[in-house]
Order: sequence, then C-alpha cells, then structure tokens
Amino acid sequence: MNDEVLIEDPKRYVEEFVAEHGIKVIKIGAPDIDGLWRGKRLSAQYFVESAFEAGTNICNILFGWDIQDTSIPNLTFTGWHSGYPDVNLRPDLTTLRPVPGEPGVASVICDVYQPDGTLLALSPRGVLRRVLDRAKTLGFDPVCAYEFEFYLFEGTPRELARRDWRDLEPISNGNHTYNMYRDSGTEYVIGLIRDRLAEQGVFIEASNSEHGAGQFEVNIHYGDTLRAADSALILKHTVKEIAAAHGLTASFMAKIRPDQAGSSGHVHQSLVGVEDGDPLFANPVNPLELSEIGHAYLAGLVAGARDFTALYLPTINSYKRVEGGQWAGSSATWGLDNRTVAIRSIPSAGPAARVENRVPGADANPYLVLAANIAAGLSGIEQNLTPPPAVTGNAYEQDGDEALRLPHSLEAATEVFAESALAKEYFGEDFVQHFAETRRWEVRQFQKTVTEWETARYLEHI
Repeated sequence: MNDEVLIEDPKRYVEEFVAEHGIKVIKIGAPDIDGLWRGKRLSAQYFVESAFEAGTNICNILFGWDIQDTSIPNLTFTGWHSGYPDVNLRPDLTTLRPVPGEPGVASVICDVYQPDGTLLALSPRGVLRRVLDRAKTLGFDPVCAYEFEFYLFEGTPRELARRDWRDLEPISNGNHTYNMYRDSGTEYVIGLIRDRLAEQGVFIEASNSEHGAGQFEVNIHYGDTLRAADSALILKHTVKEIAAAHGLTASFMAKIRPDQAGSSGHVHQSLVGVEDGDPLFANPVNPLELSEIGHAYLAGLVAGARDFTALYLPTINSYKRVEGGQWAGSSATWGLDNRTVAIRSIPSAGPAARVENRVPGADANPYLVLAANIAAGLSGIEQNLTPPPAVTGNAYEQDGDEALRLPHSLEAATEVFAESALAKEYFGEDFVQHFAETRRWEVRQFQKTVTEWETARYLEHI
C-alpha cells in the first residue's frame, strides 16, 4: 500500500489481480470526516472495464452527514441548497487487496475527486496528501506508526443496541495489563485479527491486554505516512468485522466508562530524507537527544497542540479520556521518555529516534491526525522553533496553567481550530471551515440531549 509504487500498466495489473484471486466483487470506498470507511461493492467486471481508472460516483452526502447518518443542516459544502451532487471515488490501486475470510472479494481505498477532476479539498485522504506534498518539497518523507487501544464486549452490535448499549460485559473481567495468562484466553480473537491484518499488508508488531477490563492494545509496524493511515483504517474495519463474526462488539470509543481506562491512538513519527532515506531525527553525537531537526519538529508539535486538539479529540466523549492522570497528553508539554506529557521524545543514535504524540484518542480520524502531526512538525522546522523546557516530572500538574492546558471541550477546541492560521495554511480554509461546522453540529446534538446522569441527579430532588 505504498502510494509511491508505480503501476506501469494499470489495466493489465487489475485484470491479472482479478483472475489470480478469483475476484467477483470489490469493496471500494474512502474515509469520511469521522474516519469511517464508506463506499460500495462493485462487480469485478465493472471494475476491470472502467472503474479501476475512472472510479465510480457517489453522493457527496458522504461529507454532509454525521456519524449517525443524520444530514447536517447549513453546511457550506453541500446540503439541500446544492442538491447533493456526486463526487468521484477514484481507486488507489496500490491498496488493492483480497479480503481475508471473504472468498472472491477484494477491497481498495479511494481518493475523492470533484466532478471537474480536482482532488476534493475536504477529503481526509486528500488533506493528508496535501501535507505530504509540502513535506516532500522541503525534502522530507515522514515515517509514522499507530498504536491503538480498543475494547471487546460480549454480544453483537445488534444485541447491544437492543439493550440501549447498557450493562456492557467485557470479554474479560478485571484489569490484567500485560497478563500472559489472560492473553491466552482471548488469543482466538486477537490472534485472528493479527493474521487477517497481515494478509492485508498490515503488520502488528505486538499486541497485549491493556489496563481496562476487555481492553487491548495493538502496535502497527511503521511505514510511510499514507500507508500508516490506510493501515489504521483497515485495522479498525478488520477488528470490528472479526469481533462481530465472533458474537462480540469492538469499540474504539475514547472513554467507555468513567472507572475504566480510555482508549488512545498514539502516533509515533519521524522524518527521513527524500533523496537518501537518512533518518533525520537520529543523533549519533548525542543519542540522548534528538537531532536539531528533530527538536524543531518536536517544538512544532508542542506549539500546534492546541490548534489541532479538535482533530486529536473529535467527539464530546474524547475529552473524558484526557481529564488528567489518564495516561493521555492533556497539556502542550513534552518530555524525555515521559508518558504524562503530550509529546514524548524518544532519542537514539539511529533510525529508532522519533517522537510520540500521546494526545489523540482511538476515536480520531487517522488521516486527519497524521496530517495535523506532520503539519505542526513541519511548521516547527520552517519557523526554526525551539521547544520549551522539557517536563521532568508529572505533566498533569501543569493542567492548571491555562497557557499549557489543551482546550477542555469539543466546543472550545473547535473554535481554536476554526481560527487557527496554522490549520488554514496547511489544510486550506475550505477544510477548516467544513470540519468546524461538523464539530459545532456535534456539540449541538449533545447540548439538547437529556442524559441518564441528569435524570438520576435531578429528577427526584428538584
């Protein structure tokens, strides 16, 4: 799934792929604003005849509704005022893969184009491509890796929906972090997830039980950034499919319960030279510090943490995960191998030198998270920024400092993002406006909802 691979004869490549794997149907889709993989199933014949190159059209409601498929009113991009015209799903053939467990089925990830043939500015994959193009003009190739946490619950999504998502029973009881014995009891699911992902070119370096009951962590092998985002998309999709097939429900929600650990989507990242592939964060002279470029990149991540909080924490629920002491970055801070800060510096003399952004949740859109990280890091290099002093102790004690504390709600983070000159420069004003409009809608939906907490607290006493 390397976007730099050149397929010299796409038509022949597709014909041979379909014949070799006995493909009858191809799942073709693109990530939406919330990171959901949306699209269609096409016949192999239609795909081979034209769709592999010309793509297939789909209603632009893809970027006009929320995560529950409710049409968002008053969007600038589309709505009843525009008649909801088509956009074009154009396959990236380097992502074409057979789907494990579904004989005769393949999948492909698409970029989204306007009818005039231009890349849709609002498409998350397009936003990431825009930032990567800028990195390349500066001589950099970003290298990234995701690590995800998620929960597995007994019962299929349909069964849990019938119970209004109450009385959730995790696949394992109690907290058993890194517990080898407990891991054996869930290997029938987690092991299958690793195997199915490997068949799709997504390699899991490690997996383990995490701090919450029924919570797991998986670490994806590093690679070029577009591949890292595509791998994250496939991972989430695969985990949910395998869980459902085993009578389970998988969730990447940031905070399932107040007494259980939140689920993160930490991002490891570094830069290599476009021409020579040299690791640019490596510091052979002083392996205990990042290189000069690495420090400038880190400084940009710290400086841009507030600007991009809405992308790292995109839902109402996201902010419950970063409420201090939750193993998640909640302030614009950094430190050397410190897991309480937002940006963890991991220096080395060689290619292992990198930084880790600990703010994003598992609920965030991987394409937008990676775009935000790289944009912030590049801005640090372009402006020759110097990072503030490193935090050597507990960064959660810094949360009282308003200058360092990240926006504490989706509403606040959205307004910071909407006014961000950094976001507009790297992502374009159209995307910034659109994303802000979708988050304001999300906030309004929550504000008019009567929660169980309110009923339990006020119904009798008031």
